[in-house]
Amino acid sequence: MSLRSRNCAALALAVLAGACASAAQPGAAPEPGGRSYPASLADRAQQGPTGAFVVTIGSDTLAVERYTRTASRITGTVVSRSPRTVTRAYTMDFRPDGSVSRLEVTSTPLGGTVPPSVIVTEFTADSAFTRFQRGDSVAAYRVAVSGRVLPLVGSSNVPFELAMMQARAAGLDSATFTLVAPGNAQTYPMKLAMTADSAMIDYVAGPQRIVTDARGTLLALDGGRSTQKFIVTRVGDVDVPAMTSDFARRDAAGRGVGPLSPRDSSVAQVGGGRVVVDYGRPFKRGRTIMGDVVPYGQVWRTGANAATVFTTSRGLEIGGAMVPAGSYTLWTLPSPEGWKLVINRQTGQWGTEYDEEQDLARVDMQVRRTAAPVEQFTIRVEPAGAGAGVLRLSWDDTEAFVPFTVK
Repeated sequence: MSLRSRNCAALALAVLAGACASAAQPGAAPEPGGRSYPASLADRAQQGPTGAFVVTIGSDTLAVERYTRTASRITGTVVSRSPRTVTRAYTMDFRPDGSVSRLEVTSTPLGGTVPPSVIVTEFTADSAFTRFQRGDSVAAYRVAVSGRVLPLVGSSNVPFELAMMQARAAGLDSATFTLVAPGNAQTYPMKLAMTADSAMIDYVAGPQRIVTDARGTLLALDGGRSTQKFIVTRVGDVDVPAMTSDFARRDAAGRGVGPLSPRDSSVAQVGGGRVVVDYGRPFKRGRTIMGDVVPYGQVWRTGANAATVFTTSRGLEIGGAMVPAGSYTLWTLPSPEGWKLVINRQTGQWGTEYDEEQDLARVDMQVRRTAAPVEQFTIRVEPAGAGAGVLRLSWDDTEAFVPFTVK
């Protein structure tokens, strides 16, 4: 399914009448992947002080956002859906030089007992001071900052648009920004590499491609190469109150998005030993998995979020490789011709922090088609007779597996 088709299918679920019709119009600016972006929306972005974004992952709408801009302030609301619906109303104030002087965010979880929270961050030349309040609980934080500084607001894409606009206005081919997540004890560098009509950004989530106009207005963002996998599309407008109500009804009916990649484990007793796999479980969500979400020819994290952990209380032989008792991380190297299981000595890292020098072994896996599509990525450890077992990975229409024995 194309990017435009996926977005139209997702937007049709809620109150975005006309957005997909606009997307069918011819345009001149390229989208991620080389497609054309509708000129009408690009023109509208240039003409007005308001903007709106829709964030999708596969067939699911994850967030919507609408903002209004003046010379010295941006006010907006972003509604995110995972793991439950939360509205964030924010205000950013700017100095005459365009730098951010103050951020205020009020976050309101819907359909639960958690009270709203208010975060206020004041930015100076070298620091960001944050005051966090939820009910009677109050906390304060300070982090050191330098250079080009931008605040992060959960699920908002306005900070990325601000970075693009600043880089375009300064005529920069590359730049580094310091991202501040208010309340966090650390900052995050974000690197930009600019071209005529797009930019690559690279920060903690990994590389993402942004399409802009000449002024730097964010028209589309493709996070397919990042760990988040989000697609962001600029739309003509969003009825935020109506969509918030729709999302809340879906949550109440048990049809919300929920956690994107919940943590799970597979545990088995094999040959007197205990084998455990702890991993994140992403969903298909209408996407093409093999060769896209799971890239061919690259080492894959074999799950989501933190690296997949494999622990055995006894020594094993896996696919001919000897694996002493202990903990490891599991990775895979998929290709159309076959899969390899990668057993790595490093543990405790995020799923993007693969170090080939820490590999213990790479072994061949057997691959077959599943009888029916598997919506959620699944790892199973299965006993298979005296002292023997099988490690199985299943997602979409593919299952990869390898036998092991206890030594």
